[in-house]
Amino acid sequence: MTSHDVVQHVRRILKERRIGHTGTLDPLATGVLVLCIGQATRIAQYLEAGEKEYEAVMRLGITTDTLDSDGRILEIKSSPVPERDSIVSLMRLFTGTIMQRPPAFSAVKITGIPSYKLARQGKTEPNKPRAVTIKALELKAYEYPFVSITVTCSKGVYIRSLCADLGDALGTGAHITKLRRTRSGRFSIANAVTLEDLSGMVEAGTEAQAVATIADALEDVPQILLAEAESARVTHGSKVSCPDEPGTGGRSGLVRLHDPLGRLLALARLEGGIIRPELVFSTGS
Repeated sequence: MTSHDVVQHVRRILKERRIGHTGTLDPLATGVLVLCIGQATRIAQYLEAGEKEYEAVMRLGITTDTLDSDGRILEIKSSPVPERDSIVSLMRLFTGTIMQRPPAFSAVKITGIPSYKLARQGKTEPNKPRAVTIKALELKAYEYPFVSITVTCSKGVYIRSLCADLGDALGTGAHITKLRRTRSGRFSIANAVTLEDLSGMVEAGTEAQAVATIADALEDVPQILLAEAESARVTHGSKVSCPDEPGTGGRSGLVRLHDPLGRLLALARLEGGIIRPELVFSTGS
């Protein structure tokens, strides 16, 4: 099932057309897929930017064209079996900000065309490397040829590429066989529901239990409470001065703005003491 398939299922279950997902999961993958419903589709790009956590299993000794077990085998290597300590040491080199090349079979666009479409036609060239951040990379289990890892990373990291690069560095080659996203931003697997669960909730009239408000979804974004006059200006998209309150001095970046009643008014950028609304909600959320 693709991420688009999941969206289609939920549209039918909730009878709601305005649904979008944040952060595509490969068809091979399972786990957390955050969906934005109705007005919440407007904040999808902000949620997608959140930190991710994954559990993955890679198989050493075999490379494939898609970098996963769904692909065509390119090479079977008979390299020496790596020691556990060698794998752990190597993983340290892949932690931090690294350059990573997205897979040919990915949604990255090349002159407006998804890379995977070109790859299927044999027309694609290697995607350009880009900077991504691996916050944590841990070895959980190792029994050759299978290596189980956990990854905490920034947006834009391809775990398939990470496993393939690890395999190349070990001299064995590798591809991914299992992938599970356990967290996306503040949403973890512990809070997730299956499609079957959601369908049952709708029948019971309890589907609200599976839905977070826009304000809750953005809880990790720093909050600024505005006075009534500034609140009125923000609702019209006008910039305002940052209020002189504890914790705002020297702050910059994305913030959420609330009115005196605590209602969410907007997402904005704070820089140099000036707040510039970026996304204004028609009514407090």
